[in-house]
Amino acid sequence: MRYGIAALAALLLAVALPAQCEPAQDSYEALFDKALESIHWNFHDDWAFTETESGSDGNFVGRHDPRQPDGERWTLLSIDGREPTAEELRRYADRKRSERSENEDEEDGEIDRMVDPGSLELVEETRDYWLLRFVPTDNGGDDDMGRKVLERMNGTVKIIKDGQYLEYIDIRNTKPIRPKAGVKMKKFVTRISFGPALKGGPIVMKSVDVAIKLSAFLVVRVDETESVQLSDFEYAGSAS
Repeated sequence: MRYGIAALAALLLAVALPAQCEPAQDSYEALFDKALESIHWNFHDDWAFTETESGSDGNFVGRHDPRQPDGERWTLLSIDGREPTAEELRRYADRKRSERSENEDEEDGEIDRMVDPGSLELVEETRDYWLLRFVPTDNGGDDDMGRKVLERMNGTVKIIKDGQYLEYIDIRNTKPIRPKAGVKMKKFVTRISFGPALKGGPIVMKSVDVAIKLSAFLVVRVDETESVQLSDFEYAGSAS
């Protein structure tokens, strides 16, 4: 650890910030848990929104509306800027119903499983947010190799003080990783962002960005980027 000007600056910052804004070193896990609790995971039930998916399969723009009958709540608006065909509309609706069924039991998005308990530590604190780092993992998962790969990456979370909610969780590698012989992972990035659906509204998921670049045995090469953006939220009431 380096001292001198950096240490003096840190000391002055600590004095300048209100004491009640400084969680104790052993309370970062509780701070993170509270930030997770602020997220409205089941926003699909009472909010309409537009979803934009971008990736190797193209750019899909769809609209979700919980006021519509079950099975008709997702509507594909466009694919790569053009109007979709009847078959594309059907496949999209089927895919969305399947995704919702698979995710309905994940009440907290399983984000807490991505963080190694006790590894959270402060990187930066301002009047507006806390920035914490952590050791990524997959608690409860059966993939031992995948967990070991995650634990060699860097994880950060940003928590907004006004409302004490999670703004994002970010996991990425800073250097190539070789999970096993012949395989080299050059890039891995996962970033999930959150924010108010509307001003003063509930905290919801706003985006998911994933990028991966790897090679295997000089034959298989993967270079993929996927992005999901949620926008144009409209309160639709509880769809019972």
